[in-house]
Amino acid sequence: MDQEAKTNFSFASIAVSFFILIVLPLTITGVIISKGVVKVGEEATQANLRILDDSQKLSIGGRAQNIADAVAQFLTDTEKDIRIASILPREENAYTTFLRSNTRGVVNASNVGIVKIPVPVYREIAFLNKAGMEVLKVTAEGVVPKENLRDMSAPANGEYGTEDYFQMAKAMVPGEFYMGPVVGRHVNKAEFEGGKRFDGIIRMAAPVFDSQGFAGVVELALNVVHLSEFTDHIIPTEPGMVYAQVNPENMDYSFMVDRNGNIIAHPSDYLIPGQDQNMNPVPVMDEQNYKELSQAGEGGMNVLKMGFLDENLPKIHSLAAEGKAGSLTYTIDEKRIFTAYAPIPFFGNGFTKPQGFGWVGMIVDIDKYHHLSQEKVKEIQDKVQRWQKSSIVVVFVSLILLFAIALILARGLYRSIQSARRAEESRPRKDDED
Repeated sequence: MDQEAKTNFSFASIAVSFFILIVLPLTITGVIISKGVVKVGEEATQANLRILDDSQKLSIGGRAQNIADAVAQFLTDTEKDIRIASILPREENAYTTFLRSNTRGVVNASNVGIVKIPVPVYREIAFLNKAGMEVLKVTAEGVVPKENLRDMSAPANGEYGTEDYFQMAKAMVPGEFYMGPVVGRHVNKAEFEGGKRFDGIIRMAAPVFDSQGFAGVVELALNVVHLSEFTDHIIPTEPGMVYAQVNPENMDYSFMVDRNGNIIAHPSDYLIPGQDQNMNPVPVMDEQNYKELSQAGEGGMNVLKMGFLDENLPKIHSLAAEGKAGSLTYTIDEKRIFTAYAPIPFFGNGFTKPQGFGWVGMIVDIDKYHHLSQEKVKEIQDKVQRWQKSSIVVVFVSLILLFAIALILARGLYRSIQSARRAEESRPRKDDED
């Protein structure tokens, strides 16, 4: 009886030892993992269940001002470029080198993700003689043949309808330059949804003088894509600049307005004013034509004419024209809207203080933002529940397997001990031999 109890005790001791060494640590690890998954889920939930509080509004306002300052610096760089262009040798190699040496990255979606590709800052550089005739023009494609050169003494000969940059620059004194409005072919909503984007330019021109006086005008065509790059890839409530295309329907986007109130950068390119197929300006939406144009997906937008939809847009433009930055929170059609704005402090020739070039805006539909946040939270909670169930199943199955392995190992070790004990007991003792 004592021997049987001793035997059972020995087997139980070995089994318990294996359980403590193998099964128990896994059990503790499983509990820790399960609690960790829950804790991470709770932290992620709290991080995503956000409201647009005062600190975040302040941050968005600061971000708008930073972008406006960056735009102003970019325009200041283009001012330097037009001055350099005015003293360049009027020859093909010099103009070609100038174009190729001025590039900036543009966000582009590819098979490997979102990348930036180099795009020329200027579409063209041209020299017009004192009569207004283009003498030399170089584009990204190369030197323009003489038969394709234009006589810009007649503004109607402009590539984008009536363009008077030659007349404007001709009347200037040395050191002055002209920067025109954004011009380009209007993209309607159907074209935009088909993948087409607004493709515009800003004319820059400066008079050129030699020993005999006025010699002509040098002209640059600034690619507007480099302006829209400052706002097109930004979601105000999210950090960074990583979006190939921001969805304007989420009402969480950035945009840019010129000093005349025209939208010049927006996730919906069809809101940017431009020229129609006949190079006539498309109509701008107002209270009388808004329903017709918006349904047709035609027409541009000027914030000064949108007061019938949002009375705050003309107010914001007026404040920005006074050089003031800030933000407004208001309600339209039972929607709570937050808008931050910041003037673009570029005061080059013709852009007087305090108005400057225009302003940068950031708009957020507070209720939709919170709703999207709640959807994200629900998605996270569902994932946490799936992860927790999966971890429990894995741990449970592992426990069964390891418990079985522990029993097998314990039994094997017990048998080895028993065999060694029996061999020891069967060995003749020295006393017996004597």
